[in-house]
Amino acid sequence: MIFAALLCVVGLASGFLLLRRIPTCAETQSDAAVDVSVIVPARNEENNLPRLLRSIATSTSRKVEVLVIDDHSTDRTARVARELGAAVICSEPLPVGWTGKTWACFQGAQHASCGLLLFLDADTYFASGGLDRLVARWRREGDPGLSISLLPYHVMQTAQEQLSLFFFLLMAAGAGGFGAFGRARLFGQSLLIPKETYSAVNGHAAVRSFVLENLNLANLLHDGGNHVMCLSGRDTLQMRMFTEGFRQMSDSWTKAFVHGASQSGSAVLACSTVWVASLWVAAIALIVPSTLAASFGLAYLLFSLQLFWLGRQLGNSHLAACLFYPLPLAYYCVIFARSALRRAAGQKTVWRGREV
Repeated sequence: MIFAALLCVVGLASGFLLLRRIPTCAETQSDAAVDVSVIVPARNEENNLPRLLRSIATSTSRKVEVLVIDDHSTDRTARVARELGAAVICSEPLPVGWTGKTWACFQGAQHASCGLLLFLDADTYFASGGLDRLVARWRREGDPGLSISLLPYHVMQTAQEQLSLFFFLLMAAGAGGFGAFGRARLFGQSLLIPKETYSAVNGHAAVRSFVLENLNLANLLHDGGNHVMCLSGRDTLQMRMFTEGFRQMSDSWTKAFVHGASQSGSAVLACSTVWVASLWVAAIALIVPSTLAASFGLAYLLFSLQLFWLGRQLGNSHLAACLFYPLPLAYYCVIFARSALRRAAGQKTVWRGREV
């Protein structure tokens, strides 16, 4: 039991090493000197697009070019986008070797007329003034080749969505460069990148076959000597990922999380493993009679508070979800195992009507 207690101490420290500092876009004055093309790949997104497109109008003082790439939708995606003022590009047939998203993004970039490209998932949306804050942050860095990726603030409106707690925490740890290990990568939901930089690395064409195109594109940018910055989208960019229920949520996390974990780097992966193991130890030790019961009770409480503090920086995590963290932790472990087994067996997950 002493070893278990020591593991809890190490695990608590590991959580803070994974997510040591999570910067945001600071409040800044708008800068209308930069023109931006917003590119939204969209497949059956008629329910999400209105929120995003309306938010763009309230998030900036500039006129922006908004391109929605209709990826063979079977719903009213194209009509909704046109009615809300976006230019709609009907995707060409998907070439062999491309994913639907990389093909849509690549086509959008070819049609964009501005020097700065902003790729956004359709389930994201801006807070008031958010686009201005993002562009002003890019300008303030003074690096014309800089790419910025925001991890949107995760808005959860149902109890089942709170089960995603460990997924978005570990996603931030693996890709954001927010901890003591690893460099900033890119988040798949958003990317602000100069068109010149995008073209220099051949953009999405260079990562055409990858489900997690963001991580592989980040590698190309780093290899080309380009600077990548990751920020939390709190007060700038938000998202609600799972409006369609539990199955959508589970399939979404299943489709790529093991692949993402394998690309997180050995130090991040090891630290994450220690953290998850220590969380389980603290929870299980509470129901095992021991002279250290009070110590494990304290450890459990500290883990819960740590999760709440980290979770509130990245989303609207409820205190109850953190106090009863074994539930979202069990969900994480089950989905992670499901993803690993599918990958080992060569199986694919159906997402938006396609196998990925």
